[in-house]
Parts: sequence; C-alpha cells; structure tokens
Amino acid sequence: MSDNKMILKHPISSRVFHWFLLLSFLPLAATGLLLFFKPLDQAGMQLSYDIHMIAGAVMAIDAVAFFIFAFDRVVLFTYRVFAVSKRDIGWMMVAGGYPHKFFPGIFKTKPNVPEMNKYNTGQRIFGAAVIVGGSVLIISGLVLWLAPHIAPAGAVYWLGQAHLVFGLLLTAFLPVHLFLAVYFWSDFKAMMSHGKIPYEDAKHHSPLWVKNEIVPTMTAGEQAAAK
Repeated sequence: MSDNKMILKHPISSRVFHWFLLLSFLPLAATGLLLFFKPLDQAGMQLSYDIHMIAGAVMAIDAVAFFIFAFDRVVLFTYRVFAVSKRDIGWMMVAGGYPHKFFPGIFKTKPNVPEMNKYNTGQRIFGAAVIVGGSVLIISGLVLWLAPHIAPAGAVYWLGQAHLVFGLLLTAFLPVHLFLAVYFWSDFKAMMSHGKIPYEDAKHHSPLWVKNEIVPTMTAGEQAAAK
C-alpha cells in the first residue's frame, strides 16, 4: 500500500464533539482556576463566573448531543478505553517508549513497546478520566448552578468537592494532552479537520487496530499491497 494512502480514524461526529469539547473546556479550565484562586476584583470574578457557566452549558449540551446522536461511538469508545489487557502493563512499564523518544541521550536502549490497538494505554487512561471526570463535572456543575438551594446541603457540599477535584485533575491533564496531540501531528490534523491519517502512521502506532479492523475491510488488492 502506498505511503500516502489515508484511512478514516475520526468520523465527523467525533470531530464535531471534540471541537466543542475543546472550545468549552479551555475557558472552563481557565475560569475554574480563577474562581479557585480568586485573584481578581469583584467585577473580574463575576465575569469569570459568567464565562464558566456559559462554557459549562456548552460542554453539557455537546456531551448530551454526542451521547444521543452518536451513541454507537460512545459505546465503542467506552469499550476501547476500559478494555484492559496485559499489553497495558507492558506499555506502562516502559511509559510507552516516550522517555526514549524525548531523552535518547539518557535512555539509550530501545524499549520493547507492546503493540497497541486504536488507542495506546496513555490515551485510554486520559479517555477514562474524560468519561468519568467529565460526567462528574457536568452533573455536579448543573446541580451547583441550578439547584444549590434545593438539593440537600450534604449532597451540595460533596458535589462541590467532587467538582473541584475532577476539575483540577482534568486541568492538570490538559497541557500533557495538548503537547502529545501536537506531537502526533497527523492524528492531530485528523481530529481537527478531515479525520484521516496515513495508513503507515496507523500501522506504526496502532498495529492491532490496523490488523484486526482496517485490513479486513480492504479489497484483496489493497491487502496484498499492504503486506
């Protein structure tokens, strides 16, 4: 198969969801930190609060819409994220080979990185954090915003603590995710634009996905060329 052969990795529903998630979570993270540390005057804090509420509503609508209109993608992604295997232990033992890639002068021996499926272990850990943490943030945020005086005081308190913890956790994940997203430039372009990545990139980073899901859908000629 030619090096410029492109295969679809991110369908349009996933790309639209990701765009709205990015555009809502960036202001959520920034205003969330402002609301936590309170460095601004009253007018600045009120503006931060208003932006936080609007961005939170956008993220909630985005998540609900994706859940309803792309339910098959939600189920498949959830399955991929939580399908743990022995390969994940091997991946964690060598940190996916990233120390060798970023610090070749220190880590001279090339690690044996287990073959991965569509997403590697690190991506799936982040995916799990987004599924669990995002759900907690949306549910707790809606209660804290719309029903703080109606819900039981104890529930409001613990929802507030959960909102804080998961908000800080996902905010801490964010710069790492953005760095690695840009590092895998072809995948970044695919997620943010056309959805497709070069076949050779997919074969290198996600060999099990290519072997088990992509190759079986090829024509006989394409399969022969891919060998």
